[in-house]
Order: sequence, then C-alpha cells, then structure tokens
Amino acid sequence: MIQLPVKQWGNSQAIRLPKSLLEALEAEKDDDLNVEVINHSIVLTKAEKEVTFEELFKDYNKETFTTELQSFSPIGNEKW
Repeated sequence: MIQLPVKQWGNSQAIRLPKSLLEALEAEKDDDLNVEVINHSIVLTKAEKEVTFEELFKDYNKETFTTELQSFSPIGNEKW
C-alpha cells in the first residue's frame, strides 16, 4: 500500500501519482483516468482513448470493395 498526501492545488486538493502507480495502470502523462468511489475507496482505471476518424482509417489503402447488398425479411423481435 502507498500513502499519498493530499495537497493544495489552486482552489482544489490533489494527490500526485507516482510513476510506479501509473505504470501499473499502463497510463502515462496526459492520459485520462476514470475515477469512481466504491465503498469509501477511490478506484482509478485507465480511460479508453477515443479514436478519431483519421486514426481509424490511417492504414486504409483506398481499396474499394464490391459486394452485393443482401436483404433479409425481418423475423422475431426485430419485426416492426
């Protein structure tokens, strides 16, 4: 267990996370963390990074796909 002091930071209070703790979270400077309070404990998890449109298609080679559209009749609960 690591004890961390709560310090003043502007109008707020803050704790500094040591490098070893960030490494355990696989987080680094400027990453976002999710913070939850569960049973009087603070739980930190690394937030999933949102992927931009550009990042999503960065390796796309502009190959076109030709396929026929398939149409099926709705069945079950999807039928409106």
